[in-house]
Amino acid sequence: MLAKIYNILVVLILVALSFAIFANSMNKPLGRDEQMYCTGGVLLAQGKMIYRDFSYAAQLPYHPLLYAALFRILNTTHYLLVGRILSSLCDILVVVCIVGIYRHIFGTFAICGMLLGVAGAILYVFNPLVDYANGYAWNHDVVILCVCLSFWLFVSADFKRKSRYWRIAIIGALLTLATCMRITTALVQLLFFAALLSQPAESIKQRIKTILPFLIATAVVLIWPVWVIASAGRAFFLNLFWIPMLYGKWLHEIEMVHNKFDLTSSCIRMPGYFVLIVLTIYLCLAVAWGCRKLSVSERRNLLFAALLAFVFFIIALIPPTMWRQYLAMPVPFLIIGAAFPLLYLRELTDKVRDNKHFKITAAVVSVCVVVAVVFRPIVLYRTVVLFYPEGWTPIQVHKISQDIAERTKEPKLILTLAPLYALEGGCNIYTELSCGSIIYRIADRLSAWNRDITHTVGPRNLAKLVEKEPPSAVIVGVEIGVEMRRLEESLLKTAVKPDWERKVYENGPVVYFRR
Repeated sequence: MLAKIYNILVVLILVALSFAIFANSMNKPLGRDEQMYCTGGVLLAQGKMIYRDFSYAAQLPYHPLLYAALFRILNTTHYLLVGRILSSLCDILVVVCIVGIYRHIFGTFAICGMLLGVAGAILYVFNPLVDYANGYAWNHDVVILCVCLSFWLFVSADFKRKSRYWRIAIIGALLTLATCMRITTALVQLLFFAALLSQPAESIKQRIKTILPFLIATAVVLIWPVWVIASAGRAFFLNLFWIPMLYGKWLHEIEMVHNKFDLTSSCIRMPGYFVLIVLTIYLCLAVAWGCRKLSVSERRNLLFAALLAFVFFIIALIPPTMWRQYLAMPVPFLIIGAAFPLLYLRELTDKVRDNKHFKITAAVVSVCVVVAVVFRPIVLYRTVVLFYPEGWTPIQVHKISQDIAERTKEPKLILTLAPLYALEGGCNIYTELSCGSIIYRIADRLSAWNRDITHTVGPRNLAKLVEKEPPSAVIVGVEIGVEMRRLEESLLKTAVKPDWERKVYENGPVVYFRR
């Protein structure tokens, strides 16, 4: 009876967290990066090829392919809404993974595992950087889910049974998908590869048989990306390496970058993040004090979980320009990694009479949860937005887009650094601006040959493009900051005539329509 009550309680908390996750996604303002991610999916759905026909900066192609498939299957122009719902579902499934992993790891202590898993899920959802980073229509959420699922499959695999082969194959497929969405995830894939190789084996032949499904699945999933890259090798290189280097340099020139140490320090000092760091340190000390002798398998799992969180910290520091959302990536793996020392302390309670380690630890976890919730109450407050769909950002964007489309004359070609406002209404865009301001700001630093290869344009070359294909409307007012506003001003100076109609949308863009 008590177990049923606990199960119902866990389900109710997970439902509440799911509502909070969805509300967070629907309440976020339209992000600059979302323009590129969603537009990439739209153009793929229209039959264009990534890199060869349009730019897609710093990222690999599976995420826009996923979007393209969803847009075609759903037959909708609610591109932002679809993207954000996908991200929300991934975030909800990450929460389920956390609870599921805890329950599996705790085994015979299933109820204890579920309750601690729920505590971990709360720490995850109420973490300030997770709350900030999750829910946008970008690749972050899908990548984290792929790695969480891979970890769950890994720790639940019995490496003495034949069923391990399909689990290993799925792990390889999931991690390759994640890597082909965000290339830095390759470090995580290498870590899993090393972990699989380190599994006990009777011979080298047996070790090869264990790792072979991983390699086969990786090779299969790589077929399409490799074909895409091979068909536009130069454009791929420019998009993945050269262009990010140029806009990283541009951001440094305008002093729009963070010092990595200062940013990391300020982020981990946020209460919701700080308690997680404190909990991690406490668990390490508690295990070292109360559980000195661990089995080989226990040491291996603990080390793997610790390395996984560490690798995501490294990934956050790799890009030349670091943003605080990068530090959201290690959070779920710090939480998942805590399951192992928590289990060891729970087992120690049964082995040693009057042992108080676990009770003290449970109290520490409870305090951490309370602190995380108290310092991030907005996670709960904004769930009220769920009762007002008209106020959801994706719905507002689509409504504005439809109004813009109705007012725009044929051929309904729109010049903008915010292509979603054009595409959601069914209008056309300049593919040279499919990445919005992300590439436009540095495109003039590319040679004319490289601009042709990448299908990009900069402020100095915009006039030629507009002269060749005059726009029916110009959308501005979506960028923030002096330097970004200047980019939009170049659109106005190049294309807008004095007699054009001007309309300002509430909480939206400014649009100039050709009469």
